[in-house]
Amino acid sequence: MDRHLALISSFAVATAITCSQLCGCNSGSGSGIDPPLSQLSTPDPSTVQHEISSINALAGESTQGPNFATAQYIDASAAGLVGDGKTDNTAVLQKLLGNGNRTIHIPAGDYLTGHLDIPSNTALLLDSGVILRNADTDQASLINIETTNVYISGYGAKITGDRDAYAPDQVRYGTLIVGAQNVVIDGLESSDNAGDGFYIGEYQGRPSQNIVLNDCLASDNRRQGLSIVSARKVYVVNCQFQDTHGSMPQFGIDLEPDYPTQFLDQIMILQPFTLSNKGGGIAIYLENLNANSYPIDIEILDHLSESESPPVGTIGSPYAPGTIQYTAASGTAEGGH
Repeated sequence: MDRHLALISSFAVATAITCSQLCGCNSGSGSGIDPPLSQLSTPDPSTVQHEISSINALAGESTQGPNFATAQYIDASAAGLVGDGKTDNTAVLQKLLGNGNRTIHIPAGDYLTGHLDIPSNTALLLDSGVILRNADTDQASLINIETTNVYISGYGAKITGDRDAYAPDQVRYGTLIVGAQNVVIDGLESSDNAGDGFYIGEYQGRPSQNIVLNDCLASDNRRQGLSIVSARKVYVVNCQFQDTHGSMPQFGIDLEPDYPTQFLDQIMILQPFTLSNKGGGIAIYLENLNANSYPIDIEILDHLSESESPPVGTIGSPYAPGTIQYTAASGTAEGGH
């Protein structure tokens, strides 16, 4: 799909908290710290409060329920699912998903499953106690979303990838969102994956658009908690990314286009909590953009970082047009805790 589907061999970062401290460095050269990224600024407090209120309101509205209609409601409790953590439920779940246009309620249980493509106009209502557990090693993701209109409610539910089943150079994502539009994921955990917990990128040159991650958790993933590679209008609200380790870069959140034609447009990350990620809290890697790239527009507000260093790391390019606004929450200290 793009460079993120391979391991990244090196990723150098500089310790940073506020925008006056954010620095860049050359990832492969070992030449040390460059000047701070020219796109970075610290918004004034009134702007921050306005943006926080606005983004919280949008997330609250988005997670009230799907903003699209479906033709059928299915209670999966009578569909033949076996939640014992051992029985392969892939065929049953694929049948439940069908061609989309369905609202599907899945009761608590430990469901072993292979790769699942989520069709358009699908609402998944996962009860607390639902576990979707990886059953194969052949596909790039457990959950794949390339479509339009997907709503997943999953408070207390979990996607888990069994990272130890994969060789060190293998990458497998928990939730892969590529070229999708109008996707809301609310309260879901995606942990123990051999790649990223969540990945948002493009498909055949089409960036993902109108994506909301609200109250989600990514823990103990090998490569990243969340990667955003090419997307427009992404809202990551009150999410936690922790204990990433195993394959570089090992950040909680990584904002990293692979090509100059990709987008980081209207990326809003509100009150993220990054904890004990081996590479650091949030990476902003712009080296693959240039002066002809679409202007970046990134806001990271009230970022709380604990027990990791750096809280924020940056890498060029000073030539990419656009703006990045960043504020740290109280409790974040230089170099982590």
